[in-house]
Amino acid sequence: MGICLLLNKGENVDIFYYIMIFIMGTVFGSFFTLAVYRIPLKKDITHERSFCPTCNHKLGFWDMIPVLSYIAFRGKCRYCGEKIRIRYLILEVLSGLVFLTEYLALNMHFPNLEIGKIALFVAFIFTYVTIAIICGIDKEYRKVNVGLIIFGFIMEGLYILYLYIVEGTIIYRYGMYLFMMILLYIINTVSIKKLGESKYFIECLMLCSYIGACLEPELLLLIAVLAGILIVLNQIYQKMKKMFKDKPDILQDNELPKVRIGFFLGIATIAVTILETYITYM
Repeated sequence: MGICLLLNKGENVDIFYYIMIFIMGTVFGSFFTLAVYRIPLKKDITHERSFCPTCNHKLGFWDMIPVLSYIAFRGKCRYCGEKIRIRYLILEVLSGLVFLTEYLALNMHFPNLEIGKIALFVAFIFTYVTIAIICGIDKEYRKVNVGLIIFGFIMEGLYILYLYIVEGTIIYRYGMYLFMMILLYIINTVSIKKLGESKYFIECLMLCSYIGACLEPELLLLIAVLAGILIVLNQIYQKMKKMFKDKPDILQDNELPKVRIGFFLGIATIAVTILETYITYM
């Protein structure tokens, strides 16, 4: 009986921390929407309070509780009644699930936590945050934010430094991709007026350099393949949507939206990262 009680107590503790990790993920998911909106406009993302983009009313504490606020106010601004896109709710829930999935993939259990797994989980959070915001901006504006890539490189560099000092990991891979990113950054900056459309692809290559610095080289091919599949499926979906909306005989290929390469690379990276963690630690 005593053993059963201890097991039940342990399970309850685990469930409590699962909920906490999920909530932490939803908070970050709420932050993503703010960052995706403000960063392209060069607005402050840390000190300025959130506000309704329709009535400009500054939001209070009860307005900004992830998931619960949306449900409580029925997906509307409680000041002007403007409807809030459901994708914000979906992003918060998905972000919570990503955090929880990575936590479970690492097979972490409070309070018996290994320092290596904690460091890896923190590194994953920074990688996920960086890529998620890059995805959001690229989806909205078809632009890969270089500043976020630089931020991601800095945070990954701190994790690589930890691995080198504590675990003696060889860090040449990080240095190689960092050099590649710097080279691409110089090309992107010096030739900015001459690049035109190719500027976007150089930004995507910089994103690939960042992804390469975060993951093992053999995973890059898997990410590229998965991103390619997602792009093809999206193009098929867009074309089918056009066919139902317009007359098929006047449909032209150039009517399809331009591909958001950075968005699909980011989605593929997050999926492969979680899968790789499961394979390694489960």
